[in-house]
Amino acid sequence: MIGVIQRPCSYHGYYIGLWLFILIPLSTLSQTNDQTIYDLDLNQLSKLKISSASKTDQAISEVPSTIYVITGDQIHENGYFTLEEALSDLPGFQFRNILGINSYVFQRGIPNQNNLTLVLIDGVQINELNSGGFYAGGQYNMANIERIEIIYGPSSVAYGTNAVTGIINIITKGPSEKRTTMNVLKGSYNTIEGDVTYSHINDKGNLGVSVSGMLKRSDKADLAGEAGDNNWTDLMENFENDNVLDMKIKINDFTIGTNYIRKAASTTTMFKSVGTHYLDHGSLWNIQFVNNYVKYNKKISGKISLSSLLYNRNATVLKSSVFYVLDTAQIGCYRPNNLTGLENIINYEACDFFSVTGGLSLEYEQLAEKYSLTVSSSSSIRPPTPTRPNMVSNSLISVFAEPRITLFDKIHLSGGVRFDQSTIYNQVLTPRAGLVYVMSPLRFRLSYAQAFRAPKAWDYTDGIENPSLLPEKMNSLETAVSLTNFNHISVDLTGYKNVIDNAIKMEWIGDQHRWINSGQLRVDGVEVYVRYGLGRLRSSVNYTLNYSRDETGVAIPEISKHSGNGSLTYSFNEHVKFNLRANFIGKRKNPILIASTNSKELGPYLIFHGALTLMNHKGINLQLSAKNLFDKTYYHTSNRDPNRYRQPQRTIMLSVGYALKD
Repeated sequence: MIGVIQRPCSYHGYYIGLWLFILIPLSTLSQTNDQTIYDLDLNQLSKLKISSASKTDQAISEVPSTIYVITGDQIHENGYFTLEEALSDLPGFQFRNILGINSYVFQRGIPNQNNLTLVLIDGVQINELNSGGFYAGGQYNMANIERIEIIYGPSSVAYGTNAVTGIINIITKGPSEKRTTMNVLKGSYNTIEGDVTYSHINDKGNLGVSVSGMLKRSDKADLAGEAGDNNWTDLMENFENDNVLDMKIKINDFTIGTNYIRKAASTTTMFKSVGTHYLDHGSLWNIQFVNNYVKYNKKISGKISLSSLLYNRNATVLKSSVFYVLDTAQIGCYRPNNLTGLENIINYEACDFFSVTGGLSLEYEQLAEKYSLTVSSSSSIRPPTPTRPNMVSNSLISVFAEPRITLFDKIHLSGGVRFDQSTIYNQVLTPRAGLVYVMSPLRFRLSYAQAFRAPKAWDYTDGIENPSLLPEKMNSLETAVSLTNFNHISVDLTGYKNVIDNAIKMEWIGDQHRWINSGQLRVDGVEVYVRYGLGRLRSSVNYTLNYSRDETGVAIPEISKHSGNGSLTYSFNEHVKFNLRANFIGKRKNPILIASTNSKELGPYLIFHGALTLMNHKGINLQLSAKNLFDKTYYHTSNRDPNRYRQPQRTIMLSVGYALKD
């Protein structure tokens, strides 16, 4: 059975002067010959091994999927403050940022509630358990990321449900050296951040520990009054406070890890306050993510390697949350969720041309059937503490196998199949197949895959209950050709066709909603990505054409047909780097009529960002960055009462850091 399966900073002149003051003298600093992953040429990068595609190490050039890697150095010198900012420079990504509790990521032309893409931290999923969606805002510690591996297209064979449009694996830094780093940041809109990382490893390299913590706070943008289409009053409160703790302990072949994220944010932007009973202050969305895991990796012999992962995931909307505030009451909410799992992966390299990876995973989860809600007697009185809601459980057994064949060192064939047995969505069988042909300097790829997303408790019970929901399923065909020439330029041309059946979308019945299976969603797309690096200059430009429509041929709202990005980084020397980036999104159709324009269309926009960075000069790190450099007024789409969302005005940030090696 297949597939059932504050205002902008006014000291711009001061900041520009400081920028130049830093730039001119530091551009004369000497360079060294130290090499990192970011110094590798494009041909060497294509041979890097990643683990996210099939849960075993593979060279990027042998994987039939589209894969991009964002390194920690890129995150630093580009000044990425959120995960969304890092993804926005890649082809195929568009966004609906409501500047509230979450930002929604649309990969390859499919709007959703962040529940078609899996986000992992160190290989363990961080998607919210009750809904299956992930949080894409500022709650990740960008300073503690070694790299981000992004896999495009279906990955359900390796990962099961929700791995429909892609995989994002955030790999944090481990105990690789004796080092302590500290950073502080101050910026527009009351933005502050501080992070510290300690890493230690013994001389034998078999015992190490790393601990990293981050505190972040921001009001994000000015959306009060006219700036926010008069959806909210001048009393508007729109904060986000993020606390993060990452820890790894490595003992020989074992890794013990914890990832803790607590995100506290206002829910103001979800509701209009002008002309309604909603107030735009006093709310608190307080959600906590805790991943605890133990990994064991062992090379049993020259041919067999074993990887075991025992993990516990907790994703809970805490009892202190205030979902929204009315002129007569505060509404409290509580939603606990927990999952425990065990996964065993065996990789067998039978000979030079044949290998196979197989896996068995067991999971047990308990999810809140609905929010537990309480109501206070006044808008100024906190609601009573909610009680524990009714919980539903699900047991899952999954097994998968992915064989790989290499012929003549040029042809790489791969396949795979996964079988899931769930107590909620029954049985699902998911196949895939891929071909890679390398004829240097060209590489050709062809892949076919299926993927599915099983409804979660949130889908069944949000709004009007709909217990009859079926899993969404997608068939995907992708073909690509890549050219890497002279180790300085690479060109990737990718075409894909995705078809989703039983697509789950929101249906309104009067002033209430429910989630339903609604027909088909089809996407035809083309991505072009050109990267060039020579000497002190690195640059890239990409363009995406997305043609998304339903089964009747009507264009899907929220998706622009045309999008593109560009980036240029110039290194004055090893330490001083300047980066300029641009993001373009073409016009988009809004799901609802925009009252202020009397139209359903959002215009195109082109925005620029810049960063000037001093990297690791005698342990010192400095950065001056500007988001929306030219203060462009632009909007994102909305599927909520506010008709559209004004995006942040010009935002200036200054960060200072210091690294101390033992």
